[in-house]
Amino acid sequence: MKKIFLFLTLLAITQFVYAQTADEIVNKYLQAIGGADKWKKLESQTTTGFVVLQGMEIPYMAVQARPNLSYSMGEFQGNKFIDAFDGTVAWTQNPMSGTTKPMKKDTAETKEVAKENFEDDLIDYSDKGHKLEIAAQKEIIEGVKCFKITMKRKQGDEKIYFFDDENYLSFCVRSYPQTGPMKGQDVETYFSDYREVDGMMIPFTIESKVGHQTQVTIKMDKIEFNKEVDKSIFTLPEK
Repeated sequence: MKKIFLFLTLLAITQFVYAQTADEIVNKYLQAIGGADKWKKLESQTTTGFVVLQGMEIPYMAVQARPNLSYSMGEFQGNKFIDAFDGTVAWTQNPMSGTTKPMKKDTAETKEVAKENFEDDLIDYSDKGHKLEIAAQKEIIEGVKCFKITMKRKQGDEKIYFFDDENYLSFCVRSYPQTGPMKGQDVETYFSDYREVDGMMIPFTIESKVGHQTQVTIKMDKIEFNKEVDKSIFTLPEK
């Protein structure tokens, strides 16, 4: 009886520690990338580099701004591939679809894009209506031992974060798109080649995998914060 009581007591204590550890890990992650206060002062991010796709290197640039504005553009064989969101309308320009004209995305795709904000979801996550759960055990991802934390977002979907247990940097984020061609599949985004930019740690390589198979890799050459942004680029061009 005493052994059972001791086991239950240890189990209760362990669960309490896990509940506390989620916040501790997130706080250490935010400290590792430069501190939440610095990130809160950012209004925009401009990135240039290239995309590695099927062995080809495609010049790439992207601009993100508060609260959830985004614009990314790649250029290949004289054609521009664009994906953008102006806070209300999501649109794309994809010559591979048979047209070089910008096209408005459907309602479901727009709703999915609108979920992604400029500011990291983990900053003041509770105030944003998100909840965290930490796994009882660490998980090895691509040979790296990680803390595993699931975020149940206010929007109704989930994100699973894997933090390197040595430096607390984000190593991988797993998500499950609710619309589009990858609906229901596990999409993993890996972050590496962290470098310091204006006192903040930024991954200069981002690799996206679906079903554990690499789909696209983005390699950054330059990242600039709070650069003046022409917000007209986010808006769907008039016909």
